[in-house]
Amino acid sequence: MATKKDTHPSKKKDKYLIRNWKQYNQSLKNRGSITFWFRPEVIEKWYSWESPDGPGRPKFYSDDTILCALMIRAVFHCKLRQLQGFIESLIESLGLDLDCSHYSVFCRRAKKLSIPLRAPLKPGENLNIIFDSTGLKVFGEGEWKTRKHGYSKRRTWRKLHVGMCADSGQIVVGALSSNAVADDAAMVEMLDSLDECSLGEVFGDGAYDTIDSRMAIHDRGGRQIIPPPKNARVVRKDPAPCLIERNAAVEKIKEGGEEGRKLWKEATGYHKRSLVETFMFRFKTILGGNLSSRIWENQVTESMIKLQALNKMTELGMPDSYKVAN
Repeated sequence: MATKKDTHPSKKKDKYLIRNWKQYNQSLKNRGSITFWFRPEVIEKWYSWESPDGPGRPKFYSDDTILCALMIRAVFHCKLRQLQGFIESLIESLGLDLDCSHYSVFCRRAKKLSIPLRAPLKPGENLNIIFDSTGLKVFGEGEWKTRKHGYSKRRTWRKLHVGMCADSGQIVVGALSSNAVADDAAMVEMLDSLDECSLGEVFGDGAYDTIDSRMAIHDRGGRQIIPPPKNARVVRKDPAPCLIERNAAVEKIKEGGEEGRKLWKEATGYHKRSLVETFMFRFKTILGGNLSSRIWENQVTESMIKLQALNKMTELGMPDSYKVAN
């Protein structure tokens, strides 16, 4: 059978080796350990003894219990009824004198569950942060069917926005929105939620090259590592303070000629932005690119739980790789 000629041949990839292979290999195995996710401190706080703040009956299961169950659901790809059966069998296997929540309780409690993502910073330390976004499918047909025959049903997506610490690889802030929300608008809101942090370098792709996003970074004292578009011009007449760094980037790129953009990226360390692209690949490979929940509040909780789960996997250990000759 004749095949189409590849008009875009893939570039030969660089080869990397891992220095800490033994430790990293063990961390990969630990990700699948049920005792890593079903921890003793959760068992100790299984039931809630707090009185409700307002009207209504008190919670029987603690927030930690619900969070633990929903995180197991995300990591092991369980439906709600499967999750209840999984937790029940786990309790029975461990010989614990505990009750398991009904699957409908998991769904209801997820609406109001708080999932904080804290910045792993020391006092006085600046946060170097990388922003990016990706799409998560809620409804829609598979990619193979769509490519072969086109789509025939409604396709609905949500947009997951993340801010990653460039030094630790941890996600420090995240937000879920409709696919109509612009990346720069989401970034401004996420920066506002990090008001206790001092900003260092802020990385983003061309989608964040707007006045609002640059002003938000400038007002917080951060350094803008955002590439201007190819047709960008220097603003010479009374430029806003937030555009001074952009003007400098445009001038440096133009001075370098054809290699100007490459030189600017090397000088500013823009290559660090690839860390968040790697994170997005890990997110969809490990946890999937779909949202199981159908209610908006539950979708927000599900996405934040998945971010927290990947943070925990990062804490277990990451590869220390180095480039070798092809």
